[in-house]
Amino acid sequence: MTSMTWQERIENYRKETGYPLNLAVGEGGRAFGIWVMGNNYRVASAWYGGYPHGYLSRVKALFPEKKRVLHLFSGLVDVGALPGETVDLDASTNPTYVDDAQALTLVPLEEYDLVLADPPYSVEDADHYQPTMVKRNKVVDALGRRLCEGAHVVWLDQVLPMYRKEDFEVEAYIGMVKSTNHRFRVLTVFRKRGLLVLPETQASFEIDGVTLGV
Repeated sequence: MTSMTWQERIENYRKETGYPLNLAVGEGGRAFGIWVMGNNYRVASAWYGGYPHGYLSRVKALFPEKKRVLHLFSGLVDVGALPGETVDLDASTNPTYVDDAQALTLVPLEEYDLVLADPPYSVEDADHYQPTMVKRNKVVDALGRRLCEGAHVVWLDQVLPMYRKEDFEVEAYIGMVKSTNHRFRVLTVFRKRGLLVLPETQASFEIDGVTLGV
């Protein structure tokens, strides 16, 4: 399947999930909206910080054409809801790749067209997983260096991570509300850009009154 427009993604989301229409495309082409997840506190994996009920099915409905999915900071993610391979530093979670998300040296990123990331939001959250707090910009840089053009990254966080505009374009912001006394979060959807081709320039300099081009 070829790349979809955001209007097509939204229409498929509505068809597949049956949820109220709460996503739209702005005049500049960027999608925006809000997901109200409700008060179902069940997390399929029972993992601390695991995705809320229904989250993965919503993402899957937005990206039906994606066939190679990678879950970063995977923990015990429910790959039945959104099949894919996994990356985590904790070998006890039996990930596909035991690797640091800030480097991803062991992961063939070029093979994936959709990456889901849900990093620890704070130092207190990171304490539950043992490693130190992740540097978000390093993760995004690692993805930007090797993902192929057109790949998408769905980043769930309370922070918009720093990113290089030559690597990524932001295609959507979707706010996520779970229930009372829960943190607000935002999905930022990045699309990997192709290589930027800079226009050729003609430099010149003068030696003994003679202008030379380079």
